[in-house]
Amino acid sequence: MTKPASPSSFAEKRNRQKADKLIQAAQSALASGNAADAKARAQQAMSTAPGYGPALMMMAQIHRATGNLNEAAQLLQSACNLPDSKIDYFRELAGIFASAGRYDLVQQILFAAIRKFPTHGQTYSDLGVYLIQSEHITQGITILEKAVSFSPDNWQALNNLGAALLKVGREKEALEYLARAEEIGPDDPERRTSNLLQLGEAKRHMGDLEGAQECFRKVIAQNPKSGRAWHDLADVMKFEPDSPEIKMMVDILNDADFVLQKVDREMIGFALGKAYIDSKDPKQAIHHLDAANALRRQDFAENTPTQKAYDSKIACGRVRAIADYFPAELFKDLPQHDDNGPAHTFIVGMPRCGSTLTEQILGSHPETLATGELRTFPKFKDRLFGTLFPSQPEDHDKIGNSALLAELAKSYREEVNAMYPPTPATKLIIDKMLGNFSWVGLILASVPGAKIIHCRRNPVDTCLSCYSKRFANLQVYTCNQTELGEFYRAYEDLMAHWRAVLPKDRFIEINYEDLVTNIEPEARRLIDFLGLPWDDAMLDFHKTERSVRTASAAQVRQGLYQTSVERWKPYAPYIKPLLKALGIKPD
Repeated sequence: MTKPASPSSFAEKRNRQKADKLIQAAQSALASGNAADAKARAQQAMSTAPGYGPALMMMAQIHRATGNLNEAAQLLQSACNLPDSKIDYFRELAGIFASAGRYDLVQQILFAAIRKFPTHGQTYSDLGVYLIQSEHITQGITILEKAVSFSPDNWQALNNLGAALLKVGREKEALEYLARAEEIGPDDPERRTSNLLQLGEAKRHMGDLEGAQECFRKVIAQNPKSGRAWHDLADVMKFEPDSPEIKMMVDILNDADFVLQKVDREMIGFALGKAYIDSKDPKQAIHHLDAANALRRQDFAENTPTQKAYDSKIACGRVRAIADYFPAELFKDLPQHDDNGPAHTFIVGMPRCGSTLTEQILGSHPETLATGELRTFPKFKDRLFGTLFPSQPEDHDKIGNSALLAELAKSYREEVNAMYPPTPATKLIIDKMLGNFSWVGLILASVPGAKIIHCRRNPVDTCLSCYSKRFANLQVYTCNQTELGEFYRAYEDLMAHWRAVLPKDRFIEINYEDLVTNIEPEARRLIDFLGLPWDDAMLDFHKTERSVRTASAAQVRQGLYQTSVERWKPYAPYIKPLLKALGIKPD
């Protein structure tokens, strides 16, 4: 703990004034690229005024600029411990560790900063963002709310809080903060673009597709090369063959004068894929989707310091191997719902399998709370059981460890209840993280009374739809036709295992094609499985005022339609690698 600053003597004040002049000279030298002269001046400043924070800060900045991060961090730690330390020292130190990917230390530094400077809104804002990035969502939002309370006109704080609330489905509140940020109107065009994109996303989730379009079109008017804006606009509009937007996007991709970032070229490619799907031009649709997916797949083609290259054989092998750890006898005495709060149901399956429709139907029931796709269960699975679980012999013991299973269930339920507080009427919370299909066995073994709904759809329709989407949370296997088909086969094998070993009162399957043709009997079958009374609101699901935060957000607002059933057949000549991987021969 730092001591209060004592009054400076006359000599100390004079030395600090001399040091300030040396610091100014060091700043000028560093700005002109003369690091050696800058370092010499900063060293003089430190000698002239020992323990003087600005001198330590200057030398740290020089070390950071020249790549000597350890020396920079040591100097800043000393500066932070001074009685008269400044918030800038903490923020500079946090920046060093952030650049090194040490976000755990960044959080520690920023927490120390707000203890010493408890009303500095921008530091709260930065800390909140880091907490949310590390999936401490509830705590991050609380910190961001403090940031706005201390700095109500801070554009960054307003934008960060709006984005965080959007992440957890609190769109109405998010719109309020994002609209305030828009009113402030930052001079930086990139900031304004970011805010408009988030405003559009919030409106899309709430079903205001016209409002969303308006936001995305404003961004395009400012920056025609914004791949994100084109991508998001395509998601909320219906294209016709003569839609002018198609020509505009093609011209941008083909114009040599447009220097496009890889991500912008990729996202415009996905947008064109959607445009040509709407326009019923399968050849052009797959042409652009092949190119866009290939660009995205490049990011996982080789090993890097932060990630391994994607290997389809290894990935599919891991999915299939899960079955070996969960034999039928494990499910003979599952934990029962303990009446300690609402029960939990998990919707699982492949992306684009019709799960959003299922969730929207069930979420229209007055006794359910649909939360969307939560990272909560896989996050705590990783923390408690390990990121590679199950793959080792000792993992069999973990599955039988009742204390570990209880801790997993407790952590999951507490975080979900904190993010989505149930009302007294809530009897059931629905989690639609589809990738939980891998953890079905672990879910049932840990979460008392949990039930699983497996959503299925025609394999080719599912895969083609996956191939046409650029998922916010990257699914690498969707970026290549062959790898997509291979992964689907592995997923099918694991689901066949769950089908064979799970109790019928804990596991049910729903086919998308049956749901769109016979909604009421299928909805009744689901609601009976869940043990809830029937409610007619489930048949008017598209009128339900709740947010939808998946790739199907626009489609689910349209009510029932059957145009996505057997959509793949006109595409057959252009998806031969996918069909081969799936083992399907076109008619």
